[in-house]
Amino acid sequence: MKGNTIPVQAKTPISLSIQLEKAGLRFKIDSNDALFPWNSTQVSIKNWLLDQSIQIRLIQHISVELTTELFLLTPLEFDSPIYRLGFLEKALGEGVIDGHEVHEQAVNFAQANLLFLIPSVWKDFLVLTFPLAQIHYSHLLANELAKTKAYIYPRIQLHLFEKSVLVILIQQGQLQLANVFPYESPTELAFYLHSIREAYEIQWTIETFQLRGPEHTNSILRQSLIELEIPIELI
Repeated sequence: MKGNTIPVQAKTPISLSIQLEKAGLRFKIDSNDALFPWNSTQVSIKNWLLDQSIQIRLIQHISVELTTELFLLTPLEFDSPIYRLGFLEKALGEGVIDGHEVHEQAVNFAQANLLFLIPSVWKDFLVLTFPLAQIHYSHLLANELAKTKAYIYPRIQLHLFEKSVLVILIQQGQLQLANVFPYESPTELAFYLHSIREAYEIQWTIETFQLRGPEHTNSILRQSLIELEIPIELI
């Protein structure tokens, strides 16, 4: 006599996207946005994911996007695997590679390669938290430049995070500036933006700026920048 069989419903593999900031790990799932500081426990992250109906064991792929300032954009004509580490230390400081892993990403818009550093402790934390997932690393700068049009008039992209901003300036169809700038106050950020205006002789308007990132809807920050003569819209 055969016993009754209970069909097992297959579980759909899950992919996640995570941004790594100095402040921590940022998850964006549907309309939910959560930032976990680097001193967060794996249990707290797993519990939050369960609240989003996501089980760790079903996560098969994770796209990790770096937003930090440890990167070097090298034109293809000067790029060579032999000299990359030397270029990194020359640009970012001697010994900067210690405790980090180097990743590479092509940036066709700028005809360059982007080298960016990831702290090894960050990678270890992700591997321990998501042991069954394949993890792919990229950098926000390269990802944004892959989507950028060759604007003739100046376009300044501001990707605003907590206490830092990624600035991308496109002018005359070319990349003019790419930098991550740490700031403690709107005044400090505004001073930096005005220095860009003066250095590149930009006549800016509201259309010049494209604000993105988790802090781009911060109305207090936006109001402060407007008062400091940065032409952006108040939302």
